[in-house]
Order: sequence, then structure tokens, then C-alpha cells
Amino acid sequence: MYRYFVQPQVNRYTQTVVGFETLIRQDQDGHWRLPENFENISIDTQLDLLQGAIQTLGASVTIAINLNRAQFTDIHIIRALILFHQENQKTQLVAELTEQILLAPHARTDILRSAELLASGGVQLSLDDVGTGDNQLNQIKPLLAFTTEIKFAMQNFRHEGRQPLIPVKLREWKDVADLYDLRLVVEGIETAHDEQILDAIKIPLRQGYLYEKPHPIFENSSLNYQIDFGERENDCTVY
Repeated sequence: MYRYFVQPQVNRYTQTVVGFETLIRQDQDGHWRLPENFENISIDTQLDLLQGAIQTLGASVTIAINLNRAQFTDIHIIRALILFHQENQKTQLVAELTEQILLAPHARTDILRSAELLASGGVQLSLDDVGTGDNQLNQIKPLLAFTTEIKFAMQNFRHEGRQPLIPVKLREWKDVADLYDLRLVVEGIETAHDEQILDAIKIPLRQGYLYEKPHPIFENSSLNYQIDFGERENDCTVY
């Protein structure tokens, strides 16, 4: 059995929730865990779960579904997402491309084809983990014409022991976002210090444990969050 968990994306300055990322989990011995193989989950199953998410969150919402490279280059999946969007016009659907984005030449061609199809069908594209591994500007640049959003993961830099580089890299990617007129969402925000870094660079769109951990969507009959962004050490109240 599968279920979507959701995590809100917030705008620090308007103090509003601007969208949700869906994170699929599998019931394993009574515990919700990451699936062992995402490609074993049919797109029909995912879209059924997504339809349920929209019914809970409300139709007028921005909602992201994660796709790895294999899923993203599957034309059947791309067409299914476009059809889903056409049937749910009030919902802004975002396809979030995870893992290394552009590598071998054949992968580059297939990914660009899918990105162009999504854009023509009204589905927005988000590029995850920019600035990490191979997801550098020279690699993703061909995709930016079809991209709406880029995501910078602070937690990746912490895990790699590169935390001191976070402010520098954030400024670089903010410049990229401004140049290409993209949304920049920073994820992995866990502490008030993380928030202060973003305040200093003036990046409003954020996602992380400081605001809300991923949680099962069925636990909320209404997800109209109000977030207290007042002065604090390490607390953020969501109610």
C-alpha cells in the first residue's frame, strides 16, 4: 500500500503556504517508509493518490510530484501527467525532477524532449538539488527554457560537510533564478540560523522541518496553514 505524505512550501514574507511537495511512502510492516524502487509504482497509482491529495488540499493549489530520470523520460508518464493537468485545471501541477539531471548525450535528448512536452501541456518543471553533484549550471542550462522552479537543498551541503559554502552558493543560485526568471525554493531549513541566512540573501520561498515535517495527507481535513514567523530561537508554530 502506498500513501502520499506532504510538506508545505512557504513564503517567508507573505507568511503563506504557496504549495506542497508530495512524497510517496510505502507501508512496510506497519511503518511508512521510502519505497525500495520508485519505478515499480505505476503512474496510475501515483495519479490516483494525487487526485486524493487534491481533494484534501483543495483544487486551487500548487502541488509537486517527484520523478526520477527513468520516470521523467518515460513518454507514457509524461502524457499521463499532461492529461491529469488538463482534467484538473484549477490545480497547478509541478513535475519535480530528482537525481542527476543531464548526464550522457542520450539522456540529455530524452530529458529535453520530456521537458518540452510538459511545458507545452501546461505542467511546470522543477529541478531539484541544484548545486549538488552533477546538477551544476552548465549541466542544467539547456533545460532552463522549460523550467519554472529550481530547488536548493541546504541539507545536501550539511551532509557533505560543505555547510560554510551555503551562503555563497545560495547567492549564486539566486542570481541564476533572477536571470532566468525562475522560482527559487530552498529546502532543508531546520534552524533559526538557516532562516537568518535566507533572510540576509532575501530568498522568500522555503521548505523544511522548521516549518513542517512531511506528514500523511489523510491526517488533515483542511491544510490552510497559518505560520508564525516571529522572533524565535528554534521554534516555528504551524496551526
